[in-house]
Amino acid sequence: MLWVDHASYFGPDRRRKLSGMRIRERRRYNYAGNAPPLNTALRQLRMRVLEAQGPGAAALSDRARGVSMLAASYGEHEAAHELSAFAAVALRGRNSDVRPALYKELDRVHMAVHDAYH
Repeated sequence: MLWVDHASYFGPDRRRKLSGMRIRERRRYNYAGNAPPLNTALRQLRMRVLEAQGPGAAALSDRARGVSMLAASYGEHEAAHELSAFAAVALRGRNSDVRPALYKELDRVHMAVHDAYH
């Protein structure tokens, strides 16, 4: 599965064809590559919690949904469910500081992933 990790989008490559660009294609460069390991994506998500206030809250929520899709693709369904809850909490950051709650939610995600490996 090809994966896109860009400032404006994090998730599976949504293009249908791998060859060439369509007319009026908005993406100028091919940012698609191999999907990152789940633990790497979770560490990157944790680093982005710092920006989870105001307009950064929606970006964090979008990225969390992408990581949720990644977790589901790796068969980590409980972690994917926890990441969906994390995305909902992140959206509340538009109006207030929810970073402490986000860190708690991420700890729950890590526990779900940890439990799956043991």
